[in-house]
Formats: sequence, structure tokens, C-alpha cells
Amino acid sequence: MKKKLLIIFFVLLISLPLFSQFIYPDIRAGYGVTQSKWLSDYFEPLKDSNLDTPVFIMDSGVPGATFLLMGGTHAREIATSVAALVFLENAIVKTGRVIVIPFSNRSGASVNDQSSDIPHFIQIESRSGPRFILYGDRRTDIADQGIADPDKYVHYPSGMVIENGAESRNLNRAHPGKADGTPTQQLAYAILKLIKDERVHFNLDMHESDTPRLLTKENGEQYQGGRLAYMLVCHPTGLEMGAIATMEMEDMGIPMKLEESSRDFRGLSHREIGDNSQCISFLSESPNPGQERIGDNKDVINDPDYPIKHRVGMHIELIKKLFDAFNLFNEVQIEVEHLPDYNVLMDKGVGHFLN
Repeated sequence: MKKKLLIIFFVLLISLPLFSQFIYPDIRAGYGVTQSKWLSDYFEPLKDSNLDTPVFIMDSGVPGATFLLMGGTHAREIATSVAALVFLENAIVKTGRVIVIPFSNRSGASVNDQSSDIPHFIQIESRSGPRFILYGDRRTDIADQGIADPDKYVHYPSGMVIENGAESRNLNRAHPGKADGTPTQQLAYAILKLIKDERVHFNLDMHESDTPRLLTKENGEQYQGGRLAYMLVCHPTGLEMGAIATMEMEDMGIPMKLEESSRDFRGLSHREIGDNSQCISFLSESPNPGQERIGDNKDVINDPDYPIKHRVGMHIELIKKLFDAFNLFNEVQIEVEHLPDYNVLMDKGVGHFLN
């Protein structure tokens, strides 16, 4: 009997990596969703791979602008996928269209964060009962990449070199992608192809960084993180829109900073999407306690200073401000209703707005 149990245990142990590769995130589309697709509908080589990911179209039926919302580029940055789900499960588009990719790198979401001991599955209470949030990894699962990490990563097509070869599996270093490249490059290529095929006017790629707290190391040395926290990075074509959006965020008490895309550091969505399409591209950063470089027992849901409801609320409010700014500068318009206000989300919590 003991021998049989040991065999069963061994089989389960070696099977766990296989199971983890095929996790399908819990997505419960709301009434505003008019069509569900896969990213492979835009780039077929992704089909039947763990890089393929669900795409949701929310079409008002009234001509207007098209906006792309991307969450989960880095799957440990959970406020981004949760914000995308809150949008997907609540919003009603009244003019124009919104396309939502809640888990841009589904492969990264299929494995736990390789840099921390934060659980892969985190339970929260939704309006219909318990629900699990995936806390994944920053990069594509190496099993899905299919090859060992190179000694150094060389970005295509710029030739820029990053010393850490594992960054070859970082979606936000792979844009604009490569049709015959690695799976991560193909994923980036598919996203750009969606943007071109759907004639997306503007997009937001949501991210998280470490917090701006002053932390103390064991040796007494202090560490100040969070340069990127509360940042909106804009392609040069979106700087005026970004300036208006960040000022409006400041007016409501959320201290947003504005930064222009670097011309020298390549592979990031806001630079490459803007350079390689007609889409005005943005990237946002909220402060995630799980990404602090010091400390243990990090609470990525209920941290007293940076709870997930605050971080999700920041992204949702920024989306609304970008809509307003876009409408100021363009004849083609976008209008969305039923997104929760920041203060209401802080009062009721994220779960209240998840199906």
C-alpha cells in the first residue's frame, strides 16, 4: 500500500508542471461583451499554445474610437488583470469599441512567481462567492518558450542588448515582435497585428512596480523604491493626452507622474506600438507590495498602504481620464458607462465588482 501511495505521489509531483501550463484564468464576461475571440484569430501560429489568450470585444454599435486595454503583461502584477476584469465584467460601451485582453501573457499566469513565495492562487470574495486571483510570473514559462535562455538577450529589430538572457521571455521587452521568432516574440507580434487589424486608436498596457515606501535592510541600510509607481508613460504622440489625464488624477488625490517613452530603451509596448502603428500608446504603473525588494510576508491584497482595491481603482480612474483626454483632441469619440468610481471601489472593495 505504501509503495502504491509513493508511486501516486511521484506521478502527481512530476505532473504538476504539466498541469500548471494549462491553467485557464477565471474570466466571467459581463453584459457589455459582444464578442469573444482568441489572440490566435489574429496570428494563427499561437493556436493551441499556452501563449494564446482570450480577447473580448465590447462594441457599442455606435461608430467611434477603438481602445485596447491590456492586463497581465507581467502576470505577478495582479492589479492589472483584476482591473481588466472589473472593466470587462461591469462596463457598458455606449460609443465606439473597447477590446480587452485581461491576461496578455497567459503563459506567465500559468506558473507561480519565480522570485517570491507569494501563493499562485489567492482567494478573494466576489459578489457570487469565492474567486481565485492568479499571481503568476513576470516572464513566459520557459517550458512554453521551448528553448534555454540565451546568455544575453538581443532585441529585434533594434539590436539592443540586455545582459540578462531571461529577459528574452519578457513580453514587455519583445515588442514589436517577430512573426518567426520565439513564442514570446510571436505573442508581441500578435498583439501588434490585432492593433493594426482592428484599427485601434489608443491603448493602455497596465503594469505594477515596487512601492515608494522607505524600507530598511537587515544591516540598517535604507532603500527607497518606487520610481515607477504612479507613473503614466506616454509615446510622444500621446504626451498632451497624458498630461491632461495625470493632472486630473492629481485633482482627485492620486499623485500621478508623467514620462515620455525612451527612444533608446527598446522593446517596451508604449514605444514600439506607437512607433509601429497608428495607435497612441500608454503604460501605467501602480505600486505592488509584492514587488518590494526587501521584507517577507508581503500582502498583495490587503496591504494597509497599497491594497489591491486602491491599485485597481487607480487604473480604472486613469482609463476614464484617458477617455476624456482622447475625446478632447479627436472628432471620433469613445463613451463608457458603469465603471466604478475610485471612492466607491475603496469603500466596497474589488470583489463587489467581480461576478
